[in-house]
Amino acid sequence: MLGALRLRLLLEWFAIFIMASFVVVAASYWRGASAFDNLFYDQLSAFGRPSADTEILMVTIDEHSLAEIGKWPWPRDIHARAVQTIQQGKPRSILFDILLSEDGDPAGDAALAAAFSAGSPAYLPLHFSTPGNEGRAYDTIPPAPNFAKTVDGIGHVNVEFDGDGIVRRGMLCCDPEDNGRRWPHITELVYRTSGKAMSPAYRRNGNCNQSVLIPYSKRGAFSEVAYADILNGSVPADLIQGRDVIIGATATGLGDNYPVPFGDGGMLSGSEIMANMLGALRRDDFIRPLGTTKSLLLSFLPVWILLIGFLRWRPRVALIASVFLVAVILIGSATALRFNWWFPPGAALLGILFAYPLWGWRRLQAMSDFMASELGDLESEGGMVPIPRTEAATNDLVGRQSTALAGAIDHLRDLRRFVSDTLEHLPDPMFVTDNDGVVTLANDLIEATLERPIVGMELNDLLDDIVVPHERASVSHYLAKRKNYADDPVDPKSEIEFVRFSSKLDRNFVMRTAAIVSDAGEQSGQIHYLADITELSRAQSDREEALQLLSHDMRAPQSAIISLLGDVRNERISKRIEHHARRTMQLAQDFVQIARMGEAEFSGTDILLVDLVRDMADSLWPLARERNIQIEVQDDCDDGFVFAEADTLTRAITNLLDNAIKHSPDGGKIIVTVSRLTDDSNPMLEVTIKDSGSGIDENLLPQLFGRFVTGREGKTRAKGLGLGLAFVKAVADRHGGTVTAKNAEDGGALFQLTLPEAVEPVED
Repeated sequence: MLGALRLRLLLEWFAIFIMASFVVVAASYWRGASAFDNLFYDQLSAFGRPSADTEILMVTIDEHSLAEIGKWPWPRDIHARAVQTIQQGKPRSILFDILLSEDGDPAGDAALAAAFSAGSPAYLPLHFSTPGNEGRAYDTIPPAPNFAKTVDGIGHVNVEFDGDGIVRRGMLCCDPEDNGRRWPHITELVYRTSGKAMSPAYRRNGNCNQSVLIPYSKRGAFSEVAYADILNGSVPADLIQGRDVIIGATATGLGDNYPVPFGDGGMLSGSEIMANMLGALRRDDFIRPLGTTKSLLLSFLPVWILLIGFLRWRPRVALIASVFLVAVILIGSATALRFNWWFPPGAALLGILFAYPLWGWRRLQAMSDFMASELGDLESEGGMVPIPRTEAATNDLVGRQSTALAGAIDHLRDLRRFVSDTLEHLPDPMFVTDNDGVVTLANDLIEATLERPIVGMELNDLLDDIVVPHERASVSHYLAKRKNYADDPVDPKSEIEFVRFSSKLDRNFVMRTAAIVSDAGEQSGQIHYLADITELSRAQSDREEALQLLSHDMRAPQSAIISLLGDVRNERISKRIEHHARRTMQLAQDFVQIARMGEAEFSGTDILLVDLVRDMADSLWPLARERNIQIEVQDDCDDGFVFAEADTLTRAITNLLDNAIKHSPDGGKIIVTVSRLTDDSNPMLEVTIKDSGSGIDENLLPQLFGRFVTGREGKTRAKGLGLGLAFVKAVADRHGGTVTAKNAEDGGALFQLTLPEAVEPVED
């Protein structure tokens, strides 16, 4: 489930990445954030406005001049007188910002043309008519020919409006017909007065129609005089000498005023806009917008950083990073503006403002769905320790889920406490390691045994402190096997389930290790349980000593008794003593074999069962011949094999045949049949031994295969005392078979030993 949540969040992250990138592209190309960009630019440009160029003098056609001279337009001889007066003051240049595209009064035109050429360089504007004739986009309308011949240059005076109608930009060069004649701005021509080369700003402007942002000086910062004052001679010549004079209309009614990015919201005359452009040309401080490609990449960068961070950061870090990136964008844009570069921050901000809430919403929705699913699964699974919870009433989905989650967490805390208490009260040492072999949890018993805390210890160091040196390798081998089993499980029966070792504290332990596997199948560590078997080991040692006593120390005196019977003259007493001595030796031998059979590992081989039965019958033939008893072996199994231990199975069949001989009358017959059972899903072979005796006491049948079973004397069986049949039962169980006994219908006892048939494996 957690993997599905990760996949869902990753897919939704990728979708948000694509959408946020598209928002940035759309805002950059379609100026979706231009209103904010313009507002931010206007506010920033109000700080640190450049000083006005003191070498520029504005001659303004203002309301005062209109009142003194009369209605506009004025006769050109008036302009001629004003230009002549200015020429007498020896200015550096004259920029006459009044369109003279049509011829007027010949005498006035001649006087004005003469005034333009009388002294300092003079420059006139041209304008463009839209739409042009014959399908052209523009018609270029220069000054009348008699003026064009006398002035030093003609340039364009177009202003560029932004989308909000504000004049923030200007073009240093205009090519309205694309690849036609390039018209420099009239202020660029003024800059080149007195033989100067083109301005650095113009030189950098590779695209003729590319605009630059104008760094405006404060309103009214340029020196200016009224046009009427020039005509009446009240302006001293020193005020004009060496300056660039810009003559233009500033009166409101003349229509040459434009909105500019000033906080007061007022208008600025076209001549003052040109004064600002000329000052910027001289200072070379035009603000250059970054290209579209650079602006787009810089707008992508913070959005992509934030989106990539979403994959790693926690919600609080993501929020802090979002605020930080917004501040970086705004501060970066303001800093770039101080170095005369303009980066519009709106697209980047819009991308962040789009990505952050959308990602937060999708992540909240995904987590809400995940919590609902997990809480439902947890509730359906039930708990180890069910704890009733009272949920707070709320109408909000997230609130209800949060309450349910809090209840589930409390429940898990209780379960953790329950598990912790359980581990603490285990009767044996226990500890847990992670995948790196570091102890992460331990109960008090093992720490009390070692007399120090072990959490944080390496597993190898801990085992070095516990295990005696000569058994340390076997413990490491066991742990390596268990680790491989956790990585690549095989048949558990073929694996080492535990390891025994002695500790340095003179204690014996059985160590069992199991992998800790999550619900998703991932291993997170291992549990190590140390069962203290010190007392059991001592009992086992005592048992082994008892077996040694039975197998050697008790048999030796019995053998000595038998060897001394030759000196006993009473033959009847000698035979009875020998019989009981040999029976005592047989009891000791059977007991030892039964006890050790349970400890030894099964080591079998394929045996032809009927041949084994025949061999045992032949070995007992001398005993049967003494009493004229016939043993008949019948093969009905078609030479079936069993996977068996030859020694123990031989002894078991011998015990059954010997028992049949003992309880058959003289001259009797024993029938041994080896057959295959066909009514079982698993192939089995059965050895049936039927004697011709008086049968088995019905009261003895239920416990016939127990140890030291006794029966009453009678016509059926004599009183028995021994382990022969108990040994047969142990052999049958060890081979995965069964042994039963009953009385035959026609008399005699019937024993049935059933064993699994050895089947050859089917090749793939």
